[in-house]
Amino acid sequence: MTRTPLTIAHLASEMAPLVKVGGLADVVGALAHEQALAGHRVVVALPHYKTLRAPAGWALRDLAERWVPWGVSREPARLRLLEPPAAGPRVLLVEHAGERRFFARDGVYDDPKSGEGYPDSAERFLFFTRAAIEGLKLLGERIDVVHAHDHQAAWAPCFMRTHEAYDLTFSGAASVFTIHNLGYQGIVDNWVLGLAGFALDQFYAGSPFEYWGRVNEMKVGLAFADAITTVSPQYAREIQKSPEFGAGLEGVLRRRSADVTGILNGIDVDVWNPATDPHLPAHYDREHLGGKSANRVALATACGWPASSPWPIVGMVSRLVEQKGFDLIEEAADDLVELEMRLVVLGSGPARYVELMRRLAKRHPERVHYREGYDEPFAHQIEAGSDLFLMPSRYEPCGLNQMYSMRYGTVPVVRAVGGLADTVTEFDPLTGEGTGFRFERFAAEDMLTALRHALALHRQHELWLKLQLNGMARDFSWRASAEGYEALYAATRVTLERDGPPTLDSVRRLMDFRSKVGA
Repeated sequence: MTRTPLTIAHLASEMAPLVKVGGLADVVGALAHEQALAGHRVVVALPHYKTLRAPAGWALRDLAERWVPWGVSREPARLRLLEPPAAGPRVLLVEHAGERRFFARDGVYDDPKSGEGYPDSAERFLFFTRAAIEGLKLLGERIDVVHAHDHQAAWAPCFMRTHEAYDLTFSGAASVFTIHNLGYQGIVDNWVLGLAGFALDQFYAGSPFEYWGRVNEMKVGLAFADAITTVSPQYAREIQKSPEFGAGLEGVLRRRSADVTGILNGIDVDVWNPATDPHLPAHYDREHLGGKSANRVALATACGWPASSPWPIVGMVSRLVEQKGFDLIEEAADDLVELEMRLVVLGSGPARYVELMRRLAKRHPERVHYREGYDEPFAHQIEAGSDLFLMPSRYEPCGLNQMYSMRYGTVPVVRAVGGLADTVTEFDPLTGEGTGFRFERFAAEDMLTALRHALALHRQHELWLKLQLNGMARDFSWRASAEGYEALYAATRVTLERDGPPTLDSVRRLMDFRSKVGA
């Protein structure tokens, strides 16, 4: 497609390879990199965490120190620019130089000592967003698109249309807000409004800031952004339907329905490539599948299982939380260990599910292997060495592991929600079409039924090979996703030029649920 180079600023709390807690980092890093390769001028604003590490060859330079508006006072910020050695996005690092040193801590979101989120998280990310806006001004460039990610950056579209409405840096800029996971919204008491520079008379039932008597950062982003995206088309539809997926914001989303778009995430096909993956003992591709057997043997050995066993290996790499379906694993535990399969799980989470996996692995070491925490090489080895990959999610905005799995010839078994429904199609033995196995209801019985179907087909070699090759033929690269965002940016800028930017008053009217717009 013909591209008009844009200056794009992303604001996010994570970005691979600099700092990663979950899939958000992969998405921000890959999207920004793809956009830079396409010729756009891209900068990603990140908090300068104590744990942030720049790869070799990246150059770091100081930009300035600035006092950032903070209620009726100011807080000091130190701003630096990190530049890659080759084509790629620049990174604006935001450091808090105040007494509490918001980002000079051992964790990103959570305190490693307690396992709980930092109690001042609302202040930390409000400061990050306000300081990032100041840092973008220092670059001396007119921004075409400000793209904010999840509730940690949700104040950015609001500040653009209020405090920064007349700043030339953002004059004519479109704002895009992406929901990566609506389950995490950033809900805090209304004192945060004062720190954000708004009087309490802006806090009333139905205002852009109010949510059941508190301030909801996610709602702020949804209210002020020119365009709203989610990370899969199915999830975009689900979150407008009911509280099950909308998490209390379904009314706000229906109100903005015309501005909500689902763009499926891609994956980094260089990092996740069985033909070149440095974490694998043997390489393979769609035309030469022999190496997958060697990876299966290596994984079985690492788990303490017989290498020659015909039982399929089922992998899971996941946070151990209810969203990912671990309450189904808990409910079905007795049945799972009776199936002719072996289960390997990598991940961490609340004590309830960690203890569940430890207990299963201890009682049934011949069938269950659990490794706590996150281990990047072992995650790749699970994808390559497993026969099946299980994702029984309660909800799943996009999901990446099902795409990794298909690329590695590992067949996904998923609940048909969100991005899982968009990427995995049920295999039909009669037509030979399909890429995996799906179940609809969030029920342990249905998950077990899907697994039994998969195990039965595994015994039919020709059909199984066809199923593997179907998945490996799918293209989940970031190219199509990046083009989707590029088209959205262009359409949003046209609308903005035609209708003018929103204001605090127009957003308040839009969010007034007493009007005739359906809530």
